[in-house]
Amino acid sequence: MARPQKLVTDYAQIEKLSEIGCSDEEIAGVIGVGKRTFVRMKQRDENLVLALDRGKANLNVKLRRFQIEMALSGSVPMLIHLGKTVLGQGQPKIEEAKENPLTQFLPRAETIKNLPKSADEPSD
Repeated sequence: MARPQKLVTDYAQIEKLSEIGCSDEEIAGVIGVGKRTFVRMKQRDENLVLALDRGKANLNVKLRRFQIEMALSGSVPMLIHLGKTVLGQGQPKIEEAKENPLTQFLPRAETIKNLPKSADEPSD
């Protein structure tokens, strides 16, 4: 006979734990199950996943609101951070750059290198 499945009965508690940033392992500890059991519970209980997602969404909204308030109160580091993350004002990553800006000059450099030397240039 198989062991009885653990059931979540307090989705509000799960949501609140998720909202304060608890990891799955921490939430599992609070509700009295192991991490692997908690993973299996998430696989079969859609309401559990929804509670976790709602909690994380609430946390994100609270953090974003606080960041905006800090930036609007004049926090320069927060203005820079939000400019980079929200407005995309950061330096592009090397792999994201479409091409090296110097590559536009390569054909011209080759052309200049192949030009005949002028009379007033010293010869090699």
